[in-house]
Amino acid sequence: MGISHEYHSAHGRARRSRAGTGLRLAGVIAAILLLSLAVTAILENGSKESEQPQTATSSGMAENILAPLPMQGAAADSTAGESGETAADSGSAGSTADSGAAAVTLETFGPARQTAGGYTVKAHDSSTIRQPSCGQVDLSYFADAAFLGDSLTVGFSDYNINLGGALICGYTGVGPDAIVNRSAVKSSTRGEEVALDVLAAAHPKKLYLLLGTNTLTTLGAADRFLAYYGQMLDLLRQTLGNDCVIYVQSIPPVRPAAAAEKPGLVSDVIRSVNEQLALLAADKGCVYLDLWETFADGEGNLKEVLAAPDGIHFSAGNGYGAWVTYLRNHAKYSAANAWTQGSAYAAN
Repeated sequence: MGISHEYHSAHGRARRSRAGTGLRLAGVIAAILLLSLAVTAILENGSKESEQPQTATSSGMAENILAPLPMQGAAADSTAGESGETAADSGSAGSTADSGAAAVTLETFGPARQTAGGYTVKAHDSSTIRQPSCGQVDLSYFADAAFLGDSLTVGFSDYNINLGGALICGYTGVGPDAIVNRSAVKSSTRGEEVALDVLAAAHPKKLYLLLGTNTLTTLGAADRFLAYYGQMLDLLRQTLGNDCVIYVQSIPPVRPAAAAEKPGLVSDVIRSVNEQLALLAADKGCVYLDLWETFADGEGNLKEVLAAPDGIHFSAGNGYGAWVTYLRNHAKYSAANAWTQGSAYAAN
């Protein structure tokens, strides 16, 4: 009898356990069904809203756009200007403003169209190649520099112009052919020498070139001059290495009276040669300096206030002072440059 009681008691507990499990399972299934119905309802509402067509007004304006599209304002303005309609004159535009919805002119949507004469295409010429103004360096910047040129460069020595200890290789009457051919030239301070040998021994970190005034005195000399100039740049790069910054300075203008005596120095001729020098400098990895920014007047002549009496050379005070100032303001940028206190890149 005791055994029978234990059997019936265990059997009852099993039935109650199975009943509880069934109720929990039914609850889970009911919850899943309710969640499915809720998700289905949300999706159906979203689908109905997305199927609503965007209304377009008679002026071609679309309404109910949720976010503004690129160039929306420009397109709307241009359409309004072409049709002569304004928001005040158009009833549809008024309704758009009342609803607060953004509007886009669909016909003109896309990149803005350029109008003839509304833009400028810059050629690859001296105006884009030339070194821009870049702060101002201290005179000590030229301590490891050399200047190679003709009688204009000789003036640095003759007038005792302070260039921070730069090496002056100025030779009266010289052209790029004398440098290439390793001709003996005469320095006003050191006597006879070969320019390439002097530069190779000094090994400057910067080299400033100014040649051409002596070579271009007659018409038809430009091609030969430019050919030798290119060879000279190659020899200088080979001699001084890639670490040397080579500055190619443009041939400066002269006074009208001087150009009348030397037709090869007429403003238009020098401009043409300088354009070729700029391209040559860019091709050879050099820095082009446009001295015309400082020395030329509005008609392309050497400014009278900067000219020596012969109309070709620079005056000792104003002329060379302007030249040095230009060079200090147009050095190739480097964080290591010795900047003048108060200059754009000077350390505060």
